[in-house]
Amino acid sequence: MTKPRRGGFKSFRQPVRQVGSLPQTAAKRPVEVWRPKLNDKVWTPSGVGIVAEISGDMYLIDLEKQVARIWERLSSIKPQS
Repeated sequence: MTKPRRGGFKSFRQPVRQVGSLPQTAAKRPVEVWRPKLNDKVWTPSGVGIVAEISGDMYLIDLEKQVARIWERLSSIKPQS
């Protein structure tokens, strides 16, 4: 007569709890992303400026009160209220 094995393969594994599916949500709406247009006043890490040119996801910003124009990505630009 053999002894039953204690433990064995996957002995520490917990039983898996079965969960029902999540309830359906309302109709999915696309997320609207704000994109500045030419001559929009925007805020950048370097200061406030006006959009002078757009090339893909890069925006040329003419900074106010500074003699500078900088290229910024959309992620670092915020609308000026």
